[in-house]
Amino acid sequence: MSQNRFAMGFAFAALFAGFAFMAGYTSNAPVQPAVVAFVDLEYLFNNLSSREATETRLQNMATEMQGNTTAMQEELELLQAELESLEPGSDAMAELTDRAIGISGRLRAYDTYANLILERERATDLRETYDRIRDEAGKLSEKLNIDIVLLNDSIPQIDLSDAARTLQQISARRILYANQQLDITEELLAQMNGASSG
Repeated sequence: MSQNRFAMGFAFAALFAGFAFMAGYTSNAPVQPAVVAFVDLEYLFNNLSSREATETRLQNMATEMQGNTTAMQEELELLQAELESLEPGSDAMAELTDRAIGISGRLRAYDTYANLILERERATDLRETYDRIRDEAGKLSEKLNIDIVLLNDSIPQIDLSDAARTLQQISARRILYANQQLDITEELLAQMNGASSG
């Protein structure tokens, strides 16, 4: 029993000595201040040359899908006009009604499908662009010996439409002021646009 107490006391003493040593070491070791930089994410995002091609591709997709929707709508309108000229209860009317119902269902389904596809493509583009920005910010930081890159959320204007929304936007912000000399947005933009054109 006394051996256990002795071993436990020795362990605590060794642990205390270790903590005391580390505390003394860290208090004497010089700590360099972190080098901080800021980025205007919205400006960067809107001025990336790689996004122009993506926007064009998404616009082409939207135009093609709208063309398909318009074609189905026109077909449906023709059927409805033809239905008005038919005798109620006739076989021809029943057949055209079935066709109109089928086209109407396809139109609704296609509209939902088109919106989902476009939203998925936009979400994928946003995520991939953000990942590229983060990777390139890391490369630039290594080159410039920067320790931390923060998003400067003090730049965008606050929507003053109502007090609750204004308060919500103010509460969500983390940076009150950032020295413009610490901003590396233009350098990062040049690096990314140069990489995408090269």
